[in-house]
Amino acid sequence: MSHDADESGSDGPRSRLELEAREREVAHLARLYAALSQVNQAIVWMPTREDLFHKVCRVLVESGGFRMAWIGWHEPGTHRLVPVAEHGDDTGYLRGIEVRTDSSPEGSGPSGTAFRTGRPYVDNDLGEDSANRPWRPQRERRGFQASAAFPIRSGGEVRGTLNVYAGERGYFGAAEATLLEESVAAISFALDGYERESARLQAERTLRSEKLFSDVMIESMPGILYFYDEEGHFLRWNRNFETVSGCTREEIASRHPLDFHTPEQRPRVEERIAEVFALGESAFEADFVAKDGTATPYFFTGRRVPFEERSCLVGVGIDVSDRRRAEARIAESERQYRELVENANSIILRWNAEGRVTFLNEFGQRFFGYTAEEIVGCHVIGTIVPTTESGGRDLDELMAEICAAPESFAQNENENIRRDGERVRIAWTNRIVRDAEGRVVEILSIGTDVTARLQIEAERQARHRAEAADHIKSAFLATMSHELRTPLNAIIGFTGIVLQGLAGPLNAEQSKQLDMVRASARHLLALVNDVLDISKIEAGQLEISCRAFDPRRSIAKVIELVAPQAEAKRLALRTVVAPDLPAAIGDERRFEQILLNLLSNAIKFTEEGEVALSAELVPGRPGAERPLLRVRVSDTGPGIRPEDLPKLFQPFRQLDTGLARQHDGTGLGLAICRRLAELMGG
Repeated sequence: MSHDADESGSDGPRSRLELEAREREVAHLARLYAALSQVNQAIVWMPTREDLFHKVCRVLVESGGFRMAWIGWHEPGTHRLVPVAEHGDDTGYLRGIEVRTDSSPEGSGPSGTAFRTGRPYVDNDLGEDSANRPWRPQRERRGFQASAAFPIRSGGEVRGTLNVYAGERGYFGAAEATLLEESVAAISFALDGYERESARLQAERTLRSEKLFSDVMIESMPGILYFYDEEGHFLRWNRNFETVSGCTREEIASRHPLDFHTPEQRPRVEERIAEVFALGESAFEADFVAKDGTATPYFFTGRRVPFEERSCLVGVGIDVSDRRRAEARIAESERQYRELVENANSIILRWNAEGRVTFLNEFGQRFFGYTAEEIVGCHVIGTIVPTTESGGRDLDELMAEICAAPESFAQNENENIRRDGERVRIAWTNRIVRDAEGRVVEILSIGTDVTARLQIEAERQARHRAEAADHIKSAFLATMSHELRTPLNAIIGFTGIVLQGLAGPLNAEQSKQLDMVRASARHLLALVNDVLDISKIEAGQLEISCRAFDPRRSIAKVIELVAPQAEAKRLALRTVVAPDLPAAIGDERRFEQILLNLLSNAIKFTEEGEVALSAELVPGRPGAERPLLRVRVSDTGPGIRPEDLPKLFQPFRQLDTGLARQHDGTGLGLAICRRLAELMGG
């Protein structure tokens, strides 16, 4: 009995301790099972990872009996485990510590070790483990005696840790650790599910976004967009396609792409479509034919794309009607411009700021003697502009000034030169062409040849000066002739009186000398009369009478006057006058003056032979009502050289025949004869 009593006495306390330990373990496991059951429910029902993490921490503390639970998530950039969920930390424990995932002291505790190794880490006596030294003061103040950390995986990689703390040493037995590890595995599985769901949702969002973007892009296209397979079955198109074609969706789906083109263009369009499927892309212009037959010019681009394991064509068509119309307007404008430029009777020149020709119209090419190929690209100096003008102006310097400051030379006039070396005067109008930055790109110059105008102007001014001088000369000669005639007539008259002996008898020598004086005076008077006549003619002051007279009588009268001169030189004087010569209309005295001048000249310059005069009627000028009287005087004198004929009727000119200087004369006789004949219509 005593022996039994001793055994029961010695085994009783130990049995009670073991029983209490087993009871505590059972209680721990019961609470842990209850908590993990709630964790499993949370895994099923929690919508997000964050919600699950917070639920797990609260359940482990409130139902599992842990002092604190928290989940840390790894920050790759800082190597820290950042708390993302916690429960039971009423004193700010997590805010006062740093937990790392590297091998630093802050990474050597349960959490950092579990993260690095990927295995659970259990510390049933936090006070004994030196690895917990960085956090020992905070844990002791909070009564943490044991701790366990479990790695949480996501996508096969450790991404964080679940950390739990107990208030008694030796809390985590093998069963507790296994249950928690299994629960964390379930959490990791749930995280993979979250990520898959998140990826699915993101993919759906992306798909919706891409579809929305695609729809917006397709419908926002300025033209038509279409998508069809290699057999020509339409798969998709935008609303613009329906609007432009005038077809419903059903009608488009039932038609072939070639149906929207004219029969004439279908072979070419078919080639371009085949080119897309063969080479990957193509572009072309063709008419798009609507349901009502309206054909609109479009520019089409097509590209081959894979779709559901087959090749398809995605194409875009842009309406180019406005561009076509603009091109037509531009082409017409350019045609009119070219026609205007090429047919202009002016020089049209374009040259750049360096002085080189960029364009010369056909008129300018003909004018200067260059082809477009020869002149374009050449400098104006040395081709169409000489280095210096005939007057000495430096044109090289002028061209440089025009290029440097063309706005100062809106108009200028300078000497130019043709290819054959002929110099011409051209008036230029210049216009500047600038680029977007305001730099001078070209100078447009339009030139007009003013050489002839300047010559005409110079001749006009010279003629004006000559006419003014002639008027002055005529006025002077008329005045002087009048002043000379009075004393000359007095000399002739008084000399005649003396020669008649009215002033007393004269010896032979005196009579001879006075006769010479009278002859000289008469000669001078004839000269003065001629000068007076030519002056009046040139001044337009000579009066010509116009009445009928008998030309035969006038001819006979003049023949009688010159007969003594002809007889003195032993010249035959022959006349041939038409017997039926009618009366003439004109100035009889001036007619006789002309005959006298012509016959006197003929006798004077003929040394032997004869002087002949003929008179006859000849037809008048075209349109004249009356015939003309033609009087011809001929002689057997030395004649006139052909080159002297233009000088024959010039005033104060005597031809050098070799005999002219042997005879006195003013050189006015023939000039007066011609002027008088012209004044009488001859």
